[in-house]
Amino acid sequence: MDSRWRTVLSVAPYVVLGLLAGFAVLTEARQPERLLPTLALCAAYGLWVLVLRTLPFRWRDRPAVIAVFLAGAIGLNLLLVLREGTFGFLAVATFSFAYSLAAWPWELIPVAGTAVVAGIAQSSGFRADPAGIAGTAAVILLNVVVMCGLSFGLHRAELTMHRTAVQDERARLAREIHDTLAQGFTGIITQLQAAEQAADDGARRRHTEAALTLARDGLAEARRSVQALRPAALEQTSLADALSGVARSWSTRTGIATTVTAAGDARGLPTETEVALLRMAQEALANVEKHAAATRVTLALRVGPATASLEVRDDGRGFDAVDRLRGAADGSGGYGLIAMRERLEAAAGALMVDSRPGRGTVVRAEVPA
Repeated sequence: MDSRWRTVLSVAPYVVLGLLAGFAVLTEARQPERLLPTLALCAAYGLWVLVLRTLPFRWRDRPAVIAVFLAGAIGLNLLLVLREGTFGFLAVATFSFAYSLAAWPWELIPVAGTAVVAGIAQSSGFRADPAGIAGTAAVILLNVVVMCGLSFGLHRAELTMHRTAVQDERARLAREIHDTLAQGFTGIITQLQAAEQAADDGARRRHTEAALTLARDGLAEARRSVQALRPAALEQTSLADALSGVARSWSTRTGIATTVTAAGDARGLPTETEVALLRMAQEALANVEKHAAATRVTLALRVGPATASLEVRDDGRGFDAVDRLRGAADGSGGYGLIAMRERLEAAAGALMVDSRPGRGTVVRAEVPA
């Protein structure tokens, strides 16, 4: 996810909640017995988002915590809607959480729950007679169908983009093979034929040396292309073992202690996913070595039924993540972050960076499993 869009999602719930709370104060100022419970629910919603999403607790991205957070957000939104229909606008923020936090197809559950809340808000003016009840049910059903359909459409679009990226990568490799290896082999044949027809030993030696040079260049290109498909570290071992080997070698060279943990079975991950996560770990460790002045680094691999994530956490000096990501976006800096983000996006994944000066850094990659 683009860092600017992530910033919007992190700020929007508070902005929407503040505007709705302000509207409630204006309309219910003369009814404190009604206003105070509404403001208490607004405060509860804001604190719920602050504690479970905004504050950088390590456990906030665990599936169980996300499920509890979404259930609580939907429940608080429903209580506010039952008090005042205008709080249906808060469903916009709740929808954003449902779409961005839950993995497909589980996201349909919080999306449908939020759609029910929105439908109740939209039909809050209906009478409590049979016609009004039927109208409320129709509005709720329409909301559920539309919003779950949108979720399905976004999921299909993401898959299409992923397939397109894979096809583009294959086309790129085909062009590279044609433009480098095939042309190199043609040059080698030409030079060897010229050596056979050379009139003296000096000319024969020059053509032979030229053929050897082309062969070495072609071998280097072949190795580079193969490494782009699957690094040597993954050839004979699992992703978890490869990460452990990379961390062990890096720790031996830098003297910085590392810990690697793995949860879930990574053996079924696609090649591009394994490569993206391994490259992300290598780039993150390189950044720690160059910039962090850390004493300990932790790598945590988690593989679930729908997503796989890799978190690299250090206890170093940290930095202003917003400024660094802005520099990566406008090309003024953060080239390592650009490389990590582009590689993960090519695998239909996302990069998240959480850092503050003096508080260390957490770099987290998440990709479809």
